[in-house]
Amino acid sequence: MNKLSKIVGTVCISLMGSIGAANADSSAFTGAYVAINGSALGIAANGTRTKTVGHADSRTQKGAMGMVSPAVGAEAGFSYPLSDMAFITVGVQYQPFDADVKGESVTNATNVKLTTDDIVSIFIEPSFNVTENSAFFIKVGASESEISATGTNVTNKTYDLSGTTLAMGTKTISDNGLFLKTEAGITDYDSITIGNIKESDGHDTSTFTSSVKADVELAYGAVTIGYKF
Repeated sequence: MNKLSKIVGTVCISLMGSIGAANADSSAFTGAYVAINGSALGIAANGTRTKTVGHADSRTQKGAMGMVSPAVGAEAGFSYPLSDMAFITVGVQYQPFDADVKGESVTNATNVKLTTDDIVSIFIEPSFNVTENSAFFIKVGASESEISATGTNVTNKTYDLSGTTLAMGTKTISDNGLFLKTEAGITDYDSITIGNIKESDGHDTSTFTSSVKADVELAYGAVTIGYKF
């Protein structure tokens, strides 16, 4: 996330230097809009597994699991002019998203599966015209979702996920109000802890309890088509 923040800052500074010379007019984007989008979502969970054997012997292992899935969503919002060359968009996005992230063979025959739910986000997009009908933007948003943990010996549980989104992209609008938006970004969600996982050594000679603490991130690229009223 820190690396992406630095990249966004560098690009913004470079573009701001060239905006003054552009024949720009933010009024082309001003107003309410609705849109649909298609995206590729990559969700990853990086975590640490702590295994407790007996009363005092604790051992840790690090691991990761993830997957990539297409998704379709919808958004609506309003763009407010700040100057001839800048405007800000405030919006909400809904993305139906149902996917499984599996970690097989945690120990031999056991497994853990994380199932994600729909994603709801609110966001602001400071935007800067680079031509009369195109603009560059950065996005800062807050996302809410749920993730369910199930598995061979896992106590089923659902976790509320809250995350912060940082993205950047471009917008182009036509005279009739149709517009195209492209963006790429990442959402950094809160960590989750899955506890009381019952495991064995694979030979049924001893059992132990383990827990997994995972940091969840979602990276995405999206193309949005919409209409500005």
